[in-house]
Amino acid sequence: MKKLSILLSTYNGEKYLKEQIESILKQDFSDIMLYIRDDGSTDSTIEIIQEYVSLYSNIHILKKDKNIGAAMSFMTLLQYVNSDYYMFCDQDDVWLENKVSKSIAKIIELEELEKKSVLVFTNAKVVDEELNIIDSSFWNYNKVSPKILLADPKLINVFNCSPGCTMIFNDELKKKLTNYDENILMHDWYIMIQALQNGKVDFINDSLILYRQHSHNTIGADKISAGKILQKLFSFPKTVKEQIKTFKFVKKYTNINLFEYYRLKVKFNIIRLNKYLK
Repeated sequence: MKKLSILLSTYNGEKYLKEQIESILKQDFSDIMLYIRDDGSTDSTIEIIQEYVSLYSNIHILKKDKNIGAAMSFMTLLQYVNSDYYMFCDQDDVWLENKVSKSIAKIIELEELEKKSVLVFTNAKVVDEELNIIDSSFWNYNKVSPKILLADPKLINVFNCSPGCTMIFNDELKKKLTNYDENILMHDWYIMIQALQNGKVDFINDSLILYRQHSHNTIGADKISAGKILQKLFSFPKTVKEQIKTFKFVKKYTNINLFEYYRLKVKFNIIRLNKYLK
């Protein structure tokens, strides 16, 4: 039986953490190992984790460590754990009980065809703090259909339609994840870049996670409107600092130049605008 490891990074997550862990324990796929790294919490997060560790033999916590940020915290977990498959988990979401089983089935199917690095991601339901549905599709909410990216993988330079909590990937891909440093901007974006360069990427068109939006999200879903798209297209002075930061991040892994970056950015936003207007 192949091994699956779920990697959960926490930081001051006492409010929603139990609900998330319980949703993992209720998965209809039982052969799961859950590894948790706390990124320097000052609330009761550690106590909650230790309670679950004492009750369940398949839940483990890394030793107490310093704050290094979400991206490096997840990558630290990934380097610590050895498995056949890996899934990232945020502290404030809720997984539907078939999330793991559907993800495992899809990635095994692709591995049989491809025999190489494989990454699969799913859709998500965007919900509020009380788990009321805002939009049944993360991709619709953000106007970021995965078909856009898979049709033109170069667009990974300007957008990623797959939050880490929707991904599953195999150990062959993990072996390729070696050229990052402590300045990594987003772990999921980096991994998607490497997956598109080194293997097979596909998606499941089902929303298998409740992706919770609240005031303390590190990075959340961003509802897109025509006005927001146009603002991003024409308000370069207001957004140039953030764009340059993103450009430097993707350039490290794709060698894109600044002209091509902005060309792709305009192309993507036009596609997004057309999708919104349909």
